[in-house]
Amino acid sequence: MEEIKRKSSFQIVVLTLLVIEAIALLGVIGYLVLGHNAQPVDTILEYEDAEDGQYVLYIGLNDKDTYEQIIPTDEARDTVNRICTKYAEGYTASEAKGGWVDETGTLTEESTLVYILSDVKEEDVIAIMDEVLVALNQNSILVERQKYAYSFYSGR
Repeated sequence: MEEIKRKSSFQIVVLTLLVIEAIALLGVIGYLVLGHNAQPVDTILEYEDAEDGQYVLYIGLNDKDTYEQIIPTDEARDTVNRICTKYAEGYTASEAKGGWVDETGTLTEESTLVYILSDVKEEDVIAIMDEVLVALNQNSILVERQKYAYSFYSGR
């Protein structure tokens, strides 16, 4: 009889834990489906999810053969701007200084062009990078892809 009571108590504890876990799981799913994208009631900006992602390209300016910058920054920027507008409706560009350690352990520092491309298809980003690699004689381009939402604000 004692053993039956223990089994029954154990089953109640297990069942209670399963119910609590199910409620918690439903809460997480509800947050992810409903609450995660919900906007506060008093929000001014209405965001739209972009179908395509946002890409950030880091384009070093040192020549891949000489490890020195051969093409002046202004000329390189004009070249990349021209290539970007063939495939994307717009971009944001800035200049940075970057460094990386190559396969021989040597630190290489260089001027870098940073391009942010929003709501552009991946195949267009690849086409941009393919052309830039050749035009600027680069080994590679660092690319980041992010999901994002956007809103165009035009005042109140």
